[in-house]
Formats: sequence, structure tokens, C-alpha cells
Amino acid sequence: MLIRVSLGGGMLATAKTQSMLNTLNNVVLLGLILQVLFFGFFVIVASIFHKRIRAVPTGRSSALKVPWERYLVILYLASAMIMVRCVFRIAEYAGGQDGKLLSTELYLYIFDATLMFLVMVIFSVQHPSMVINRTAVSDYRMDQLNS
Repeated sequence: MLIRVSLGGGMLATAKTQSMLNTLNNVVLLGLILQVLFFGFFVIVASIFHKRIRAVPTGRSSALKVPWERYLVILYLASAMIMVRCVFRIAEYAGGQDGKLLSTELYLYIFDATLMFLVMVIFSVQHPSMVINRTAVSDYRMDQLNS
């Protein structure tokens, strides 16, 4: 998927004919659509996992002393921003080379740069390594040995 988008995007810059430009634009568009579908599937699977683990918690999920549910919420928030960006990119490429979205820089700043900056800030403040670290794993193992 990512390779398809990257190759298509890279080759778009060197397209010599309108026909080749249209074909490569469609390759990028298809790659972006596949990306949204697979990413959407990931979010659905994560939310099903979250719903099930809340309904019937495992011993390990209950024993962990880290706020793992908060990180799932952060994952949903970041995923929503990434999904908005991906849908924007589809609309951008669907509009063609002369489309308003592709030719207006403000849309790129709002729906691409700002969203990705916010995702970066969220994960800088609440980095997943705070959940998956040696202390949390050691605490869990010690609890298992003591019980």
C-alpha cells in the first residue's frame, strides 16, 4: 500500500504525458483508498478488543498498574486525526492536478500538517513507552510469582 502510494507519487513528478499523469494519479488514489480501508479495519479491530477486554477483563489487564485504557483512547484520537488526513488526501488526489485542494496550500496546512503535528504532540506527551516499560512488566511478573 505505502509502496504503491510512494511509487505513484514519485513517478507523478516525472510524468511526461497527460495519459501517464492520469494513470499515476489513479495509482496513488487507489493506494490511498486501500490505506483508508486497512487503517479503518485496524481501528475497528482495536475497538472490538477494547470493548471485549472491558466486558471480561483478563487477569493481566486487571493486574497492570498502568493506564492502558487511556492509551487506547489516545490511539482512537490519533487514529481519527490520521483518518481525516487520509480522507483529505483522497479528496485532494481525486480532484486532479488542477483541483482546489491540491492547488491551495491552506488546505494542506489544515488537513495535513496541523493534524500530523497534533498526533506528534499527543504521542510526545503520552508516549506508549509509558505503558510498555520494564517496570510495568517486572511488576506484573512479581505479582504472578507472589500469587
